[in-house]
Amino acid sequence: MPKEKRKPQTDVADWVTEEKRLKEEYQRKLEELRASKQTSEIVGQVLTRGILPVYVLHLLSEGPQNGNGLCTEIGNRTSGAWQPSTGGIYPLLRKFEKRGLVEGHWEDPEKRTQRLYNLTAKGQEELRALRRLMKGKMQGAMQVFEVVLRDLSAD
Repeated sequence: MPKEKRKPQTDVADWVTEEKRLKEEYQRKLEELRASKQTSEIVGQVLTRGILPVYVLHLLSEGPQNGNGLCTEIGNRTSGAWQPSTGGIYPLLRKFEKRGLVEGHWEDPEKRTQRLYNLTAKGQEELRALRRLMKGKMQGAMQVFEVVLRDLSAD
C-alpha cells in the first residue's frame, strides 16, 4: 500500500502575517482610490464651475443649441475626455436666461419637445469679457501644469 503524501502544515503565524499584509495592502488601495476620487472631483469642479460657463457661451456664439447638444458637442470636441452632464448644463442655461445672456425658445411651441438657446447681445458682451479674463488665467494654469508634468515625468 503506497504511503499517502501529506501536505505540509501551514504555521498559524504565517496566516496571521499574510492576513495583516493583505489588510495593509487593502488600506493602501482604498486610500489611493479615495485620493483619485477627490482629484477627479476637484478637476470636475474646475471644469464645471470655471470653464463650463464660458465654453457654453462660446458654443452658443456659434449657433443655437439645446442642452443635450451642448453636452454632446463638448464631449466630441474633447474626444470624450470631458463629458458634462445635462444636470449641469440645464441649470446653467436657466441661470444665463435669467441674466439675459441667452434666450430660450421651443423648437415647436405646441409640443415643447426641444428648447433651443441663442446668445443675446448681452451674452456676446459677457463672452468677450470672459474670454479676456480666462485667457490669461488658463495660460498661467497651463504653465503650472507643464512644470508639474515635466517634473513628474522626469523619473
